[in-house]
Amino acid sequence: MTTMNTKKKWQATLPADWTVKHIGEDGMEAEIALRDHPALEKYETKDEAVKALVHAQRMLGKNPEGYVRLPGEDDPEEANAFYAALGRPEGADGYELPDMDMPEGFEVKEEMLGALKAKAHELGLTPKQISGLYEWFLPVVMETHHTMETEAGQLRDSELESLRSVHRGETPQMLDNALRAAEAIGGEELLNALEKTRAGDHAAVISAFAKIAPLVLEGGFRGAGRGYGEELTREQLREMMKDPRYHDPVQRDQTYVKKVRKGFETLYPGDYIPGSRI
Repeated sequence: MTTMNTKKKWQATLPADWTVKHIGEDGMEAEIALRDHPALEKYETKDEAVKALVHAQRMLGKNPEGYVRLPGEDDPEEANAFYAALGRPEGADGYELPDMDMPEGFEVKEEMLGALKAKAHELGLTPKQISGLYEWFLPVVMETHHTMETEAGQLRDSELESLRSVHRGETPQMLDNALRAAEAIGGEELLNALEKTRAGDHAAVISAFAKIAPLVLEGGFRGAGRGYGEELTREQLREMMKDPRYHDPVQRDQTYVKKVRKGFETLYPGDYIPGSRI
């Protein structure tokens, strides 16, 4: 009770015509007497209030402890000094990305890592920040890649199954005819494009090439394909055709099929139909 009376006593000595603007609890701004301003309530005496005012005046234009002034956009030197103070290395090669386990066949290109480091340096990231982003983002990329590969495999199996439901036992022959027709028309470049774009996984594309195969292969282009694999004997080729990688559409391995076909073309130059000369 005594403390409150002391506050009221020294605040009451302030002239009543000293007024200031004050925003009340209702959010409205109003003119009130300075002695009624709530900011003065925390000071026990007028001396404490005056000392606080003097201290506040001395701090004007100075940075409070822990305060960091952001650099101007038009001052590269100031920006570099700011980022350096935060811990950014002098150059992009100063970043060290953490080692992470990669799935078999998955590789991050060095040029991509270089671009990542360069961008991190441009943005002023610290080594800890870029490492944290890398550790979070790379698994996301790998999971996305895995999902895409799984979906592609499921599509391929589904499309092959649809072909088997139509062509049944003639499916292997139909697949071989489609592959040879595509090679005769566009060569290795077309085969690579079909594989890279996964267009060759679609039943509609395979069927289309199979349908034009008689025209293409009987039209004098049958021997145009250069074939694949090494020189093999007739007995070896006979055994290889029994392998599921050749005759089973589900397990069919195009590299293996190419090897068998090259063997036939080597043994029997000219016109060639798989299995017709064994």
